[in-house]
Amino acid sequence: MLNRLFKTQAPLPEATIDWLFQGFAWALQGFGSDVFYRETILVEPSNRCFPGTGESVEEMAALILGHVKRYAGLDYLPCRVADHREFDPSAAALANMQQVMQGLHSGDAAVLTLLYEPQQVGNPNAMVANYAHALAYHLGSMAQAPAHCEEAQWPHLMELLAVYMGFGIMFVNTARPKVNVGCGSCGNPAMERKGAMDEMEVLYALAIFCVLKDVPAQQALPHLKAYLKPLLKKAIKDVAQRNDWLAQLRGIDCPARIRGQSMTAKPDQGSGGQTRLAGAPIE
Repeated sequence: MLNRLFKTQAPLPEATIDWLFQGFAWALQGFGSDVFYRETILVEPSNRCFPGTGESVEEMAALILGHVKRYAGLDYLPCRVADHREFDPSAAALANMQQVMQGLHSGDAAVLTLLYEPQQVGNPNAMVANYAHALAYHLGSMAQAPAHCEEAQWPHLMELLAVYMGFGIMFVNTARPKVNVGCGSCGNPAMERKGAMDEMEVLYALAIFCVLKDVPAQQALPHLKAYLKPLLKKAIKDVAQRNDWLAQLRGIDCPARIRGQSMTAKPDQGSGGQTRLAGAPIE
């Protein structure tokens, strides 16, 4: 009875926690455990991680995307940015990830088009998270193993995939609040990110990342909103006690696929018409 009384309550329902661990397992198996442990970093919203300036909003948007691609391990991907207000999707068919990969192999000039909201230049957390989410969607479309979720949960899984790629801080800072901590009228909607997971779900995913990568909480805490800092500590403590899940994730040994430093300019074609790749450079 006393054990139950003093037992620390988990930050999330057990079903949600299991779903997040399953998502990490899917990402590690599908896109490489080696690139995750050897190359992936916890990306910080700082000038150290995002150096440089631009003369225009478009230059800044392109500069930020370049950094995001590099940290995602997708630096080799040809991409272009476009202001969503001026982009006409009916003008031409957009290339998807499979077409871009085939273009890299054949020498065709297919590129991914990523849209941006100009006002988010003033909220780089949101712009970085949106770019990372978009790249995760393209990356996820190349997965060979079926996802462990329903179609309606695909946006949630792609956010988790972006956390696996190192962008957890930006996703936590721009996630849907679990509780209302503001007046609700202070922000500019155009500058915000429309997320799928709520703050605690993303925070727990970030905690899984930190524990697997042995990233100390002190590295992430300075970049989080004040009220999220104790919640991350609690989540990390909870993750660290889940030995069965951690052993399962640490036991995954899969080569890099699509992302990582070993990516070549012209990747080899895999079976079934899908491109089998190995990675791209991360500084």
